[in-house]
Amino acid sequence: MTALVWYRNDLRVQDHQALSAALGHDGPVRALYLLCPAQWDAHDVAPLRRWYVLESLRELGTSLGRLGIVLDIVDAGDFAGVPGALARYCQAHGISALFSTREYPLNERRRDHAVVEVLQPLSIELKGFDDAVLVPPRVLRTGQGTPYTVFTPYRRRWDALLTEQPPGLPLTPSPTRGTRAVPFDASIIDAALAAIDLPPGITDGWQAGEKAARKQLDSFVEGPLRHYKRDRDMPSLPGTSLLSTALSAGTLSIARCFIEADARRASGREGVTTWISELAWRDFYRQIMANYPRLAWGEPFRPETGLVQWSRNDAHFQAWCEGRTGYPLVDAAMRQLNSTGWMHNRLRMVSAMFLTKNLFIDWRLGERYFMQKLIDGDFAANNGGWQWSASTGTDAAPYFRVFSPVRQSERFDPEGHFIRSQIPELAHLDAKTIHQPWRSPMLAPDYPAPVVALDGVRDRVTAAFKAAQDLYKGDTR
Repeated sequence: MTALVWYRNDLRVQDHQALSAALGHDGPVRALYLLCPAQWDAHDVAPLRRWYVLESLRELGTSLGRLGIVLDIVDAGDFAGVPGALARYCQAHGISALFSTREYPLNERRRDHAVVEVLQPLSIELKGFDDAVLVPPRVLRTGQGTPYTVFTPYRRRWDALLTEQPPGLPLTPSPTRGTRAVPFDASIIDAALAAIDLPPGITDGWQAGEKAARKQLDSFVEGPLRHYKRDRDMPSLPGTSLLSTALSAGTLSIARCFIEADARRASGREGVTTWISELAWRDFYRQIMANYPRLAWGEPFRPETGLVQWSRNDAHFQAWCEGRTGYPLVDAAMRQLNSTGWMHNRLRMVSAMFLTKNLFIDWRLGERYFMQKLIDGDFAANNGGWQWSASTGTDAAPYFRVFSPVRQSERFDPEGHFIRSQIPELAHLDAKTIHQPWRSPMLAPDYPAPVVALDGVRDRVTAAFKAAQDLYKGDTR
């Protein structure tokens, strides 16, 4: 009987637990990807991310073909169509066992529960693997048996567990003697790509697929990782890994990332521990998402903040989206997002903080806009980051935490190199003037004045959150 690998956000051949297990199954192996364009629409998946997934599938199909494994791509429409499409495929190809990587968002879990109900009566063995995380969401619990909601104690337990039980990697599959390569039919990929409305040139700076992801990992651990702690917050420097897209689409294994970094810890590279902490944040937000499914409904983690009376100012929101708020670092960040489909992590915090604190606009609008633009759009990380910035999430820091866009600019882009790269109308300004061009308006006549003042932000935010807390306490007595 035939084993089937159901690919989702794990688009690789190497370091793939489900594929390795399927190849150990007694019998032939097939692979399947169920295309769900209507679900992409419902989840606000960015056009650039769709392109990345489809082009990665093209490479995956060719790589699997060299192993003698057929990758079929079937259009299921949306998640509701997945169980039926999968059942029909399994019956048509005599599938006896299904292997897949577990996914944790609510809609994906509901889809998978529906799949179980459809396939179990067909006597198809189902095997899932926690290959998208280093520590599965169900593993770590507090002394009270509840999920961790604060990162620092979670990170301590996470570190201890991985020290005791280091992640391993499955054997890399390779063609056996006599394996006959099979061709890959990419016609459905070509048709799906033709339906995507991509801005001109936006794919130029990106390479899809597993090979490019592995190359980027190798480049990072041998280069920028050494000074990651020092350089990671400076958007003008190549100091980050640029691996978020590969990790979110699964063209690279997070276990591989951890192992490659951890192997360099003994060499004294100060950036290793800091970068591994970012991998811990990734697991942390996934276990939050898995244990608190109401986040998928647009609810804040802290229920009292659901009563915050956010501002409704369409003009301010549009100015933020288009990078014309009058605050250079915020505008440079948004222009980077709009032109490349990616934003530096420090700038994600700065721009999100500005929207939710300075403009006092609902974080959910910003969360959605990011998903509509980001090539690395990932619900858990995006939601976690936005709620951290808006002070509605798991972070223990108080709600009166406010970033000054000027201070952030002076600190993390002191010479203005990043601002100049994104805002040509400010390129001629010196390193002092560029952070507050409104002080010398005659020098930058084509750049907008600030849409809001900096004064009084903390007081307004504090008053609004306290009012929400008081109202919540009154509602629950």
